[in-house]
Amino acid sequence: MADAETWTELTDGDEPTARISASDLAQARRIRSGLKSEDEALSVILDVTVAVAGDYRSARCSLTVAGPEAEVRYVGTVDGLTGLIADIEAAEVADGVTLIPATPGQDARVLGGDVLRRLELRSQARAS
Repeated sequence: MADAETWTELTDGDEPTARISASDLAQARRIRSGLKSEDEALSVILDVTVAVAGDYRSARCSLTVAGPEAEVRYVGTVDGLTGLIADIEAAEVADGVTLIPATPGQDARVLGGDVLRRLELRSQARAS
């Protein structure tokens, strides 16, 4: 798990949050369900280790495994990551994600900003 000094929470509101790690999305959903049964106002944030590049092959080639194997991982493009995060929310796997770079050169803040812009564009397209 990333250290508290190296991550930034982007949430709207002041509800309590719980940050979790899981080996896969099904386990994350079970953990979220259990936590929400105790406190419905709790926002559950899932750690996702990411390797993102212009194409899958480049992302895969640049991957240096970070952290334990029991983490959800994503390797691919920023569009694919945007889709994954949208699916995580829609399937109620988690209320948000923490992006953990798998490669030393990946800037999670820049990547997060790019993903947030793309998620906003998706929601605008659905609304029209």
